[in-house]
Amino acid sequence: MHVHCGPTGTHPQGEAGFLLKQTLGAWPVDTPGGRYYAEFDVDAPVTREGQLIFFAQFLHVGGRWERLLERCPLRYHGNRASGTTNVVGTAALSILCGHWRYAHINAVRGDTLNAPLLGMTHVVSEDVVRRAMKRLGESEALGWLSRELRECAQPVLSLPWILDIDVTVKPLYGHQQGAQIGYNPQKPGRPSHAYHSYFMANTRLCLGVEVQGGKAHAAGHGLPGLWSLLDALPRTHWPAFVRADCGYGNEELLHECESRGLPGFFKLRHSAKVKVLLAQVQRSGGAWQDAGEGWEVIEARLRLTGWSRERRVVLVRETPAVAPVGENERRRRDTLQPALPGTGGWKQNPAPWAGRISVLVTTLEEVAYPAVALARLYRERADAENIYDELKNQWGWGGYTTQQLGPSRIMANLVALVYNWWHLYARLYDGEHHREAITSRPALLHGVARLTRSGGRSTVKVSVQHEQSDRITAAITQVSSTLHRFNVIAQRWTILERWTLLLTHIFRHWLGGKWLGPLPIEAAPLLSG
Repeated sequence: MHVHCGPTGTHPQGEAGFLLKQTLGAWPVDTPGGRYYAEFDVDAPVTREGQLIFFAQFLHVGGRWERLLERCPLRYHGNRASGTTNVVGTAALSILCGHWRYAHINAVRGDTLNAPLLGMTHVVSEDVVRRAMKRLGESEALGWLSRELRECAQPVLSLPWILDIDVTVKPLYGHQQGAQIGYNPQKPGRPSHAYHSYFMANTRLCLGVEVQGGKAHAAGHGLPGLWSLLDALPRTHWPAFVRADCGYGNEELLHECESRGLPGFFKLRHSAKVKVLLAQVQRSGGAWQDAGEGWEVIEARLRLTGWSRERRVVLVRETPAVAPVGENERRRRDTLQPALPGTGGWKQNPAPWAGRISVLVTTLEEVAYPAVALARLYRERADAENIYDELKNQWGWGGYTTQQLGPSRIMANLVALVYNWWHLYARLYDGEHHREAITSRPALLHGVARLTRSGGRSTVKVSVQHEQSDRITAAITQVSSTLHRFNVIAQRWTILERWTLLLTHIFRHWLGGKWLGPLPIEAAPLLSG
């Protein structure tokens, strides 16, 4: 039997015609809500991040985007090259959307509306961005981004401020360079990277980050980056003091701070001599001062074995609860942890309260910073943990990893820079509070937008689908109008003057009517309005 195997299609002729008809026009779709007709419109300039146009306006008024691209060490040559603006813009768009892997860049490849807002011709692929990070010289790229991070907050640094330093670990699941098994309390035995970071307290601005191997989690590994950051700032912009947790209370950092004339404020571990001091203080029955909010403090002097001199220490404990408690009930701020060995108990409060005392060492003067004030200042350091939580879980900090450590360092600093920009932009709407990305992005970034052109005029129609869309659209209209007024007046100003004007407006509640640095006289009606 002869069988003819001619070139037949996968579907019969009638079915193929039906599929072609569906592709060219709308087709019926039956749903629980009735019949609808659906069709694809792949050519329309539409985006899901419809409100990015207002964030782009903010970057343009402050001159930050132009300055970032102007100093970028990445250069392409040739007509078919990707272009610096396209590569850096694609990475920024991905970070803004909350991505944390290079593969997620594919989600914005079809965005033809937002790309031109940042001066881009198109969105490049994930492979182009990854190769660009590898192509950049590590030292040159880190110097570029470190400078942008400093200048992002430099006008605000002219006022008294506190520098918070800390380190966090990022677990890794591949074969990345520097993936070593070090201190990892959440996942012991898992290789990780250590992120040594520097923050401006109370403003939640990141001033720098250093990514190192998992074994480089000790405080000493982050000190070169700390001194590099401070040496790049004028002395008038140095912090009032440096603050950190117990990992930094060592002779190396204390001595270096004292030699540089920079006050320090750190927590101490409960080493052997610290425990002896705790026992002596409790036995002596010294006068504890009320520090408010349920805390008490007392001062002492201490010299540990590795220290070069005796230093001032402040002991902080929780005020024992005085209200009676019933059987199997707990007092406010009670704890189930056992007491420190050898510390004894308090007269008005037996164990398990005994030993719940924090010991802080400081080089701050007692006249300017009494013990009561230091207790409150150290409690405020806990806000740095919130920054870590937001950067790691909401901004993909620690993502965009490759087998080489250099690109990971570059992307970590770029994420920190975009985070700073967005944080300052969100403060335009609420200058008294910090809004994390998990709430600010749906309100100030998400929304369907469509681009229309008519009579030489380009119009972006934004549809905000948030529950509080009325309040959001009213706030955005007001902020965008303010940015427009700033741009009209400050077009001929330098980028530093324009950025200083914006920061003065952003931190207006914190400044209390003060100006950040010298501004042209034209700024007076803008700030008063």
